[in-house]
Amino acid sequence: MHSITIVGGGTAGWMTATLINQAYNKHHKLVDIRLIESPDVDIIGVGEATVPAIKDFLQAAGIDEAEFMNYCNATFKNGIMFENWRQPKHGKMHRYVHPFDFERVEKRLDIATSWVLSERQRPFDESVSLASTLIQHNLTPKTRTTKPYHGIVHYSYHMDARLFGQFLRQRAMAAGVTRIEAHVESVNTDNGQISSIATTQGLFESDLFIDCTGFRALLISALEEKSSNWRSYQDELMCDSAVTVQIPHSEEHIPRSYTVAHALSCGWAWSIDLQNRTGNGYVYSSKYCSKEQAELEFRNYLKLDNNVALNHIDMSVGRRKRHWIGNCVAIGLAGGFIEPLESTGLHLIFLAARFLVLHNNFQYCEANIAGFNQTMNATYDELKDFIVTHYVLSDRDDSDFWRDISKTLDACPQLAQKLDLWQSKVCEFFDVSNSTSHMFTDTSYRYILFGMDHIPQIKIPYFDGEFTDVFEFVKSRQQKAVAIALNHVDYFSYDVKGQVTVKLSQ
Repeated sequence: MHSITIVGGGTAGWMTATLINQAYNKHHKLVDIRLIESPDVDIIGVGEATVPAIKDFLQAAGIDEAEFMNYCNATFKNGIMFENWRQPKHGKMHRYVHPFDFERVEKRLDIATSWVLSERQRPFDESVSLASTLIQHNLTPKTRTTKPYHGIVHYSYHMDARLFGQFLRQRAMAAGVTRIEAHVESVNTDNGQISSIATTQGLFESDLFIDCTGFRALLISALEEKSSNWRSYQDELMCDSAVTVQIPHSEEHIPRSYTVAHALSCGWAWSIDLQNRTGNGYVYSSKYCSKEQAELEFRNYLKLDNNVALNHIDMSVGRRKRHWIGNCVAIGLAGGFIEPLESTGLHLIFLAARFLVLHNNFQYCEANIAGFNQTMNATYDELKDFIVTHYVLSDRDDSDFWRDISKTLDACPQLAQKLDLWQSKVCEFFDVSNSTSHMFTDTSYRYILFGMDHIPQIKIPYFDGEFTDVFEFVKSRQQKAVAIALNHVDYFSYDVKGQVTVKLSQ
C-alpha cells in the first residue's frame, strides 16, 4: 500500500486523515495520504458535544488542549442533563444527569447497590457523582492548578464542528497530508474495487479509498451490490429529522458545563454552550411531526421570533452492513448514523479510524476486512440499544410518539432481556462486558436506568444506617470539588503563567 485517498473533509475526513497520518507517517513517510474535499459541500454540525474518549484522540494527535479550545470555541462538558423524559412528579419536571464519573467506595456492598437499598434521600447521580454536583453549580472540571487533559473528574468538550475540521486540516497539512479542492464527478470501479475517481481536478488512483462524504456515501455506494447494504434502525430509533439554530451569547452569559437534552412532543431538543454561542436542535420523528410542526414547537420552546432562520436536516438512521468493501472504507455518516442523544458522533469517527489502522496490514486481507466490519457493526448495534434504553423507560403518554415508543423494544430482544433482568438485580459490569467498543459500561447504564426510575427490587440483608457513612463521604468530596473548581469565565481568564493563555471568544 503506497497511497490512501480520503474523499470528504469536515470532522470525519480530517479526523481520519490526522489519525492515520500519525499512525503511518509519524517517524518516516510510509504512505502518501491525500484528502479531496469540495468547496460546494457544507458539513453538518452546529456545535458538537463529545464523550471523554475525544481526549484520547487529541493526545494521540499531539494537540495542545488550550490551543484546541481557543481555535474551536470549545467548552468543558461534565455530562448530560436530561429533562422532561418522564411525567412530572409532585409538580416538578423530571430531571436527571448522566455524568462521566462514578465514586467507588470500598464497603461490603458497592455504592449502586447501597443506594438502591438505602432510603435514597438524593437522586442516584447526586449521590454518587462529583460531576453531577459541578453541573448543579455550573462549574468546570478544572482548578487553578489542573494540568492539560486532567481534571477533578473525567470530562469531554463542546466544540464548533466546522472550526474543529479547519483546525485539524491545518495540522494534517502541516504534517504532510495533501489537500485537493475538487468536486467528485464519478467513481470508477473494476472487479469489486475502486480503480479511480474522476474530479474537476483530474483523475485520482489509490490503493485505498476512505469515504467521508456524509449521507451521500459517494464511494461506498458505487461498490454496493443490488442487494441492500443498509441496516435501517427505523424500527428501533424513530427520530429521523432535525431542525437547528445557533444563538449568540449575551455578554453576561456563563457557558454551561453540560449538555441539555430536553424531551419534547415528538423527540428531544439539545442545547450546547460554546464560548461564543449556543447550538440548539430538535431531533424528531417525521412520522409523527411535520417540518412545520417541528419548527413551531422548536420556536416556542426557545422563544424564538419568526424572523430567526432555522436549518432542517434529514437523517438516515442506521448503518452499513459492510463498512469496508474491496478497497473502500466508509467512515462517519457514510458508514452510519445514530441520533446524537449521547454525543457519540465524533467518537464513532475516532473508533472507525482507529479500527482501520488496527485492521490494515498494507495488503488486501479478507479476514481483516471481515473483522473490521464485524467490529463496526457490533459497535453501532451496541450504541443503538443504549439509545433505545432512554426512550423505552419513559412513562410519557402526552403524544402518539411517546405512546408508541415502547413498541420499539420489540425490535431489540437483547435489550428487552436485560431490562427484565435489571428489574431484579443491579446492572453490573458482566451484564454488558461483551461490548465491542466499551463506549458505555454498566456505570452509564445505571445513570440512565436509575434516572428513569428503573430501579430493581433486590433482597439483600442490611442494617439501618449501614450506608450513611458511604454517602456522607461522597458528599464531603463533592463539597471539596465545588470549593476548588472554576466556572468557564474564571478558567478562561485565569493567568497561569503570567499571561492569559485562553480567552472566551468575543
